[in-house]
Amino acid sequence: MIARVIRPYLFIFFALFGAITPASPARAQSASQEIYAPANIKLAYYSAEAQYQAENFHEAQQAFQQLIDSFSAPTTKPFLLGAYFRLSQLHAAEYTFITKNNSAQTHSPDIIQALHYLETGLSLQPNNIDLLFLKANLEYNHNQPLKAASTFQTLCTLDPHSFTFHHFAAIALSQTLKGPNSTQQAQQLRTFCDTWEKHLGNTEKLAQFRQLANDQLQIQQLNTNRNNPNKSTNQSAPNSKPNALSTPNKYRKFLALSFETNRFQEAHIWADSLESVAPVFSAHNLVNAFAYAHNNQWELADAETANSQVETDPFVLNQYLRIQARIASHRAQQHPNFGNPKLPETETALNLWIQLNQQEGLSPNDLPFAISIADQAKSVQYLTLWKQMAQDLKTPPSQK
Repeated sequence: MIARVIRPYLFIFFALFGAITPASPARAQSASQEIYAPANIKLAYYSAEAQYQAENFHEAQQAFQQLIDSFSAPTTKPFLLGAYFRLSQLHAAEYTFITKNNSAQTHSPDIIQALHYLETGLSLQPNNIDLLFLKANLEYNHNQPLKAASTFQTLCTLDPHSFTFHHFAAIALSQTLKGPNSTQQAQQLRTFCDTWEKHLGNTEKLAQFRQLANDQLQIQQLNTNRNNPNKSTNQSAPNSKPNALSTPNKYRKFLALSFETNRFQEAHIWADSLESVAPVFSAHNLVNAFAYAHNNQWELADAETANSQVETDPFVLNQYLRIQARIASHRAQQHPNFGNPKLPETETALNLWIQLNQQEGLSPNDLPFAISIADQAKSVQYLTLWKQMAQDLKTPPSQK
């Protein structure tokens, strides 16, 4: 799952207070006469928003729906952008509410309806970054990586200096490499990496995605040669050193990328490859541990770390430290006295995160765990540091 980045949803207020671009010259004159939302729309919106902020999600959904039903005329519809966004969020969410009969009921996510409201909002402002970002996340998190990649690439065009948009677009594209059009998608990923480098420079993360694309293309070429022996024979001389994939460092990078994107089936493939070329003995246990933790099966994850003592490979030890820190964080958070900053379990988890940080081993997916523990331990130094690291991932370089 792609990490959800909280963006300042300023468009809600723009929609209400009149930052509306006329759809055509014919509407420009009438639009200039009424560029602010009518008072009754503002009042209805703020009432619904208050329910949302109070986490009364069922009441908020009803209120936003009533707002749209009441003011969907062509002259007032442009002021409903915030309502469409909130309804999309609410339809995509799972939450529990109390009915009038005082019984608990669960609202199940309705992604089709959520995307419907987003598309309606985008029909009003096609380049609205917040609507597009939510749309891309919904598409990705519900098994539509190709659509998500396209939406993220649109965001990259709108904000070419956003690391977040480029990173998420590359993740979505990488998820399409196992499909029937893997060669075409690998070429698209490689081209996208060139654009990424043009706007943000070359980084290790970008290099990993580019290598992934190149490796996929090489694998497809090898398969093509295998299926066409005559062609393979004719080209055998220039490719006397064809396999540049079998270096331990590349397998380590691919394994780490699989962990970062929660692709555990693929991670087992890289674990097997790494164990075949390096003195690594428990890479599969490591994959299992991350998979169990991702599925909230913490006891099983802990059991998989028992073989860590046999390892000497620095990369593998670093990954074990990462999963052990997550397990320790979960153990601390489940403790009845978790609010106590001097709780031994909290201090144990904090020390593991500090050790990982000192080894420059913190990944973006680690930061929520580390921040939570630093907050509970009242460790101002590391809380500030890790919050800044998380913020740096969200902020385009031009705004830093």
